[in-house]
Amino acid sequence: MARLERIYRRTDSGLKALLTQDAALSEEKRRILGLIEGEMHWDVMRTLLRRHADYQTLADLESGGLVVSEAASSGSDLDFTGSFVFQKAAEAT
Repeated sequence: MARLERIYRRTDSGLKALLTQDAALSEEKRRILGLIEGEMHWDVMRTLLRRHADYQTLADLESGGLVVSEAASSGSDLDFTGSFVFQKAAEAT
């Protein structure tokens, strides 16, 4: 798995900051925090981020404790190829 294959989710602090419209959050941080619903795979996140600066904003949210990420497991493989097992057919006798 590539280094960027991660699962992102909002923390309780992140949800509170979003719901209370915390004035310490910029509009961009609030927008990106609002994009995260449940656990989101990096491949989904990157389709939602508009520009390069959004990646830094996501990193800032994570370093501020409003978002957490963890390495994606094979169970969160979006195309299921990570768990694909090829079995050789039994030979006919």
